[in-house]
Amino acid sequence: MGIYHEPMPNPDASLPLFALDFETTGLNPESDRVLEVGLAGPRPFHALVSDAGPSSAGARAAHGITDGEIRRSGLSGTKAFLAMLDALGAGPLRIASHNAAFERGFMEAWAGRLGRALPEIEWVCTLESARGLCPDPSISKGLGALARRLGLHHGALHRAMADAALTLRLHAVLQAWECIQTELRQAPALLYLAGPLRGDGSKDCMRHNQVQMMLLAQWAQGVLPHATLFVPHCNFAFLDESRDPSGRVRERAMRGCEAMLSRSDVLVLCGDTLSPGMRLEKEIARRRGLPVFQVPGWDPFMADPAQADGAA
Repeated sequence: MGIYHEPMPNPDASLPLFALDFETTGLNPESDRVLEVGLAGPRPFHALVSDAGPSSAGARAAHGITDGEIRRSGLSGTKAFLAMLDALGAGPLRIASHNAAFERGFMEAWAGRLGRALPEIEWVCTLESARGLCPDPSISKGLGALARRLGLHHGALHRAMADAALTLRLHAVLQAWECIQTELRQAPALLYLAGPLRGDGSKDCMRHNQVQMMLLAQWAQGVLPHATLFVPHCNFAFLDESRDPSGRVRERAMRGCEAMLSRSDVLVLCGDTLSPGMRLEKEIARRRGLPVFQVPGWDPFMADPAQADGAA
């Protein structure tokens, strides 16, 4: 029987995991201030800071936070910091950030100015994790670009709560790929990469999923340079299931998928939820005794990208 690997949990379940993002008035933690806090995890928290001072032109262009927003709902720096500490709890704890050195620098400078102690924190940098997993420089490791490649919807970037929630999801996806990389090591495996295709059955949805899988396959090859990938979304892209209500085209495609799986060493299922085709692929792999990994992510197709959840 094949070994089925669920999406990776927190390696140390005893430590609560948060994701943190700051929007700031500039880039220097000694002279600039935190303007917005976004904390995702067991106790989410969000606040604008009313006394952070004016933002530099570059920072304002990135975050777009207006004076009106700050006047309506901003907290003083002291209140925002203490409320953030209350949400984090006593510690020890883990905090994931995309470019954790930035958030850590601002958090420690903030605590120092207020004369407050921070809990024991284990910092996790999703940017460094992504670079370590996939050294290919042609694949952008920016938060938005990486989320898009890994199938995660996101709304407007450079707002603290949305970026924190997206980082938390990204962390889970990167953990799963790290598990696959560790298990396969340098083995020149034949890897079958599966994801949803039909979705709502429309041609637009299928094309979206084919393009998404091509992006993901480039990432997978960067993570596993010694593997040879079988990617049915690409192999059978010439078959148009959207114009075949009889199901004969799909039957032909699934026969081809089974033939490809019979030659594979590993199955990787991409997405939180398995489509009917992915469930069949998983069952075929199980019967053949293949290791099966599941990676979270792959949000459903949306005809209007603006419908994507702004919190990722």
